[in-house]
Amino acid sequence: MNTSLNNRSQQILNAVILCHIRLGAPVGSRTLTKLGEIGLSPATIRNVMADLEELGYLTHPHTSAGRVPTEKGYRHYVDHLLHEAIGPQPPTPMPVEWPVRQENPAELLHEASRLLSQMSHYAGVVIAPRISHRTFRQIEFIALRPRQVLAIFVSEDGLIHHTLFEVDRDFSGSELAQMADHLNSRFAGMALQSVKRRMLEEMREVKERYDSLLRRALELGRQAMNTPENSEIYVEGATNILNQFDVADFDEMKRLFRAFEEKYRLLKVLEQCLENPGVQVYIGSENAALGTTTCSLVVSAYECDGQPIGSVGVIGPTRMDYSSVIPLVQATARQLGLFFEEWREGLVR
Repeated sequence: MNTSLNNRSQQILNAVILCHIRLGAPVGSRTLTKLGEIGLSPATIRNVMADLEELGYLTHPHTSAGRVPTEKGYRHYVDHLLHEAIGPQPPTPMPVEWPVRQENPAELLHEASRLLSQMSHYAGVVIAPRISHRTFRQIEFIALRPRQVLAIFVSEDGLIHHTLFEVDRDFSGSELAQMADHLNSRFAGMALQSVKRRMLEEMREVKERYDSLLRRALELGRQAMNTPENSEIYVEGATNILNQFDVADFDEMKRLFRAFEEKYRLLKVLEQCLENPGVQVYIGSENAALGTTTCSLVVSAYECDGQPIGSVGVIGPTRMDYSSVIPLVQATARQLGLFFEEWREGLVR
């Protein structure tokens, strides 16, 4: 079956989607006729809507005379919006004053998630830059259990990351303190990506001479940095989503809120977008990893010097206002990228 849409079908599909986003109810031909923008008779509109339903873009809930968009319908609509969003056009400005002079990046990221929520009326989510994209200030080692060490990284911007890893023998507190001092004196002020590279280079160098403490310090640092990264995640406005759903969706909402509470599931989904440029939109069943099939996620990576370092997004119902959320997420990602570039250059302090 040919599923391509002619201009009239495209026009009516867009009208149904926009009405459903605004009203939250099934849309009938009479509703579209009252808009006065389509210029077609109710009978013609009904015929086109029936064709769109047969093609899978619309569905007919219960005994209602109206229709609602399917995931396929939303996907067609959103892909058209995304195509327009990446075209040659000036950047979308933030509709409110952006707090670019925040002293603490962690506060800025929290504020970004709050603004996303406030301006979209859905849930705003932001993941902080991965630790490998930060500047090393210091590291501390703590022996927690036999042959287990907790490494605590502190970056120049004040963000803290900790990781637990196995070692081949037990170390005393004084040994761990000495090794941390060695690493801090050698690598403070360097980007963590460079620290990893320098550690490997120095490990090869000290192999040839007797310096067991330095060798152990470098090995401990290498182990600490080879553990999987976990970024901080900021979520604001989760309760906004409750106002968008019927009581029948209660189980879906419980699963989504569990994902908000556990955060690692949400983090895993958001970090996927670091591998793809631009805005990504996941609709309905594409968000199964979050435990819901009735929500949509609009997400974009933010970059520093052309490299993706974190991501921002908005989570809402499948009938979210994509035409305003997509440029909002774009603008937020762009502003965060500019902030971190300035921060790295020492312009924001």
